[in-house]
Amino acid sequence: MPNIILSIFFKFRELLVYSKVWAQRTMSWVAILNSGMILFLVLSKLQEYGILIHITKWYIPIFIGVLFLMVLFGYIEDKAGFHREERRAQSAKDPYMREIIERLKKIEKKLK
Repeated sequence: MPNIILSIFFKFRELLVYSKVWAQRTMSWVAILNSGMILFLVLSKLQEYGILIHITKWYIPIFIGVLFLMVLFGYIEDKAGFHREERRAQSAKDPYMREIIERLKKIEKKLK
């Protein structure tokens, strides 16, 4: 009986964790759509201030341009090493990674 309960718990935990990962991946797409909605609001506000912008004509090209700039910025950020440094900083706070690094240092010390 306890084995069945544990088995159900582990399956539920796996489903929950994968659901969280999928939700996080979906949130990046939601952020892109949110950027598009904010762009639409900015363009409509510019129309209210008297700047002649045909949203129906220019929205898609401007959105693609902004999306391209976002991707370009991400690419440059990655090539400049910001992502790598960010991951290093996150890993430094991870207790499992700290333990692994300490164990590697001990192994290196023994090898010397």
